[in-house]
Amino acid sequence: MTATLVLLLLACALTPALSFHPFFCRKLRLVDSTHKTSSHYLSASIKWDMLIDEDEDEGLHFNGHPGPRDMKYNLLNIKRQRENFESIKAVSGKELINDVYARDSDTDVYWYVGKVARVSDVSIENAIARQWPMIEEHSVRLRPAELYPKWGTLELWAAPGDSEMDVAYCKPEIVFVQMFRDSKNSSEIRNKEVGFAGELYENGEEGFRTTRTADGKAVREIQSSVVQQQPTDKELDDMMEMLNSKVVMGSDE
Repeated sequence: MTATLVLLLLACALTPALSFHPFFCRKLRLVDSTHKTSSHYLSASIKWDMLIDEDEDEGLHFNGHPGPRDMKYNLLNIKRQRENFESIKAVSGKELINDVYARDSDTDVYWYVGKVARVSDVSIENAIARQWPMIEEHSVRLRPAELYPKWGTLELWAAPGDSEMDVAYCKPEIVFVQMFRDSKNSSEIRNKEVGFAGELYENGEEGFRTTRTADGKAVREIQSSVVQQQPTDKELDDMMEMLNSKVVMGSDE
């Protein structure tokens, strides 16, 4: 009885510390009252859990290029980088935000996989290079059928922040820029200077994708089916004459 009580007390004492360990996050995050987490982060974390669990159930094995320990794809790192993203965005707005797309170089399809944020003195190239292992692995977990076979050789492309609608309409001014795994001095950037918020699907979403040229340009611009045109002076005169004639006819009756 005494031994059991000691073990229970020890488990309770260790719960706050273990809740930050990637192997225990899934089980303890929901009951750890000492660590307050917003519903936004909690909901996102549960979805990350589901994404990881589904991939493990499908027997997918990830063996891409080695990367820094703080960018390995585990719940601790994922949560930290998402919080970094939200913190930077709250200060900078979308000025220092970029959308990220992943592409199999054998196709012309670019898959939207999330957003990155950075502080003002960090370039977008370095922001993505620093977080490359996490972003790439998230991409192949998000789209295993299309991207998993290219794990380790995926292309990542950056677009202006929150430009999904313009991308959907193939606006020519929205040009994707290819990023690279290795970028000068990216390893010197602290993880809190960059952030990543990965895309997560809900309720059977198909996922956002776009077809583009090999250099990241829109294939075509979608034109509106209704062309709005101001009437000419003659058309206005004709309309007024018609209205006046109807008024006169009505008064005669």
